[in-house]
Amino acid sequence: MRDHELRKRIRREKSQEQLPKATEAKINKLLEQLPEEPRGIKTRRLFRNAIVFAAVLSLSTVTVFAGAKLVTLGRGTLKSSNGTKQYRNFVRSTEIKNNNGEANISKTDKGITLTIENIGLDEGNLILYYNVITKGNPIKSKKDDLKQRWNLNNIWLSPKIMINGKQDDTINETGVTEAYKVNEHKIKGIYRFNLSGKLEQKVKLEIVTNYLWEQKGDWTINLDVDRSKIENKAKVITKKNGTLTDQIVLSPLGNTLRSTGKKQDLVIKDDHGRYLYWILRSHDAKKITQFFMNSKDTKTLNIIPIKKQYVLEKNGKVQKASIKLRKGQIVKVSDHTKLKIKAVKKQKHSLRIYFKVLNYDGAILTDGLENHFVEDKNKKSLDKDFTSIDTWTDYEKEQLVLEFYNASKGVDYRKAAKINFLKQKTVLDEKNKQTIKLK
Repeated sequence: MRDHELRKRIRREKSQEQLPKATEAKINKLLEQLPEEPRGIKTRRLFRNAIVFAAVLSLSTVTVFAGAKLVTLGRGTLKSSNGTKQYRNFVRSTEIKNNNGEANISKTDKGITLTIENIGLDEGNLILYYNVITKGNPIKSKKDDLKQRWNLNNIWLSPKIMINGKQDDTINETGVTEAYKVNEHKIKGIYRFNLSGKLEQKVKLEIVTNYLWEQKGDWTINLDVDRSKIENKAKVITKKNGTLTDQIVLSPLGNTLRSTGKKQDLVIKDDHGRYLYWILRSHDAKKITQFFMNSKDTKTLNIIPIKKQYVLEKNGKVQKASIKLRKGQIVKVSDHTKLKIKAVKKQKHSLRIYFKVLNYDGAILTDGLENHFVEDKNKKSLDKDFTSIDTWTDYEKEQLVLEFYNASKGVDYRKAAKINFLKQKTVLDEKNKQTIKLK
């Protein structure tokens, strides 16, 4: 190609792209060295510069202007046979056929690679299946250790989600993750974010990560998500003049509810008389909450304000709601909170209790009677300083999990026989409830 023809082509292609300033400066410098029309014999220097420019333009186009990867939902496949029990349960609860898509897109920085393997997205939820690999900072904690679980879940901490170029803090605040160790340098996990709002068939999704595996960097990933082939679609119910709630999403990936912004505590009750979930609004006025329903035949939901909630006392002593740590045992913690033990896992330094949630109105479950939260058969307390208490919810199984961990000497949770909750009172404001028809 002749120099003046190359100059015209450069100008034409340059005008079609929005180039970075550094790249544009290099292009302008090269343009100055190319003639407008033929003026004699070309020099080797000009020819070399033309080749350099072509390389610069090519690299710029690949690295800066490459579009986001297209992911079509409805074609993904997930495996739930590997990982910890919590991870497998999470996969099974979010693996909805024809509602997810394979992404397999990675970003590497500071020797750490973040890969989004698969995603699920509808009006109520964003599910990210991911893995992280690092060349340094190996995982040394023991298997099935609560401390390790905490550390693993903090490796990818608080990514920011942007949908169609917009960031919503109410969505980012709902992010929860469950990860497991593959080897000393790799983890796999799931991130769930609760959404509440209508989405277009095609969505631009940006996942911004500036902190990963104790390192600062840039692991931003862009995806174009095509939702047109989803079969199990979510149902969005909008209440323009809602007093307590303005939107509910019924989704195969998990139901969500968004409050209107009034600062008060709420509870959800269905038309079967069951209390589904409690929403704290005293501190976070406008927020998205996930809830479960016990029946597909549910026709209405009642959103009820809580007048007051307190711990019961008698003769100056705090009352307790006790339960023996046996499968099938039921405990009533408050007026509308009832739990049934499904399973108990005892180890020397950890105790894990799986509860079927029969009813729940927001009663406090992570604070027990002082020094007597967990007892052995002789009523001796197993509570010690530095005991950590973790709780998480499996919405698919309507299951709540409490886990205690303490590696101090003298603590042996294999002797645990009973757990004592604080007995509580909840007064509801039935007169000011909001009724939402689902069907």
